[in-house]
Amino acid sequence: MPYLYLIDEAIGVLNTEIRLVEWRIKFPELFGRYTNKKTLSPLYLTDKTTLINIMEMVSGLFLSKDIVYQNGKPAYLVDLSKGFEWLFNIKISDCHQKHEDVIKRKPGKLTEFLNGLAELIRKEHDKKGYR
Repeated sequence: MPYLYLIDEAIGVLNTEIRLVEWRIKFPELFGRYTNKKTLSPLYLTDKTTLINIMEMVSGLFLSKDIVYQNGKPAYLVDLSKGFEWLFNIKISDCHQKHEDVIKRKPGKLTEFLNGLAELIRKEHDKKGYR
């Protein structure tokens, strides 16, 4: 009866899992090292900030090649996107498509968000009286 063999195998797997849980309870310091303790960023986007605006910044940094790895090679678009995902607690699905969406925008909206950021810096510059 082949199904009895499968039931025995399933019981064996369950017994192993139970032993692992018991060991985790008995020796938590041994298992704690291997848990993924990725900290959450304290930063979040406001409701008015869209992912395409964030992707505008990611695309600009990617194309500038000013963000590099330790070996000096320019960062990949995927890694820059992951960095922004962590920084703002967001999910950028298919960063390559979103990058393409930024690139193919109409000329008047191409860098609308970045232009707004530049304008805010200019206003603060003027407000503080720098020349």
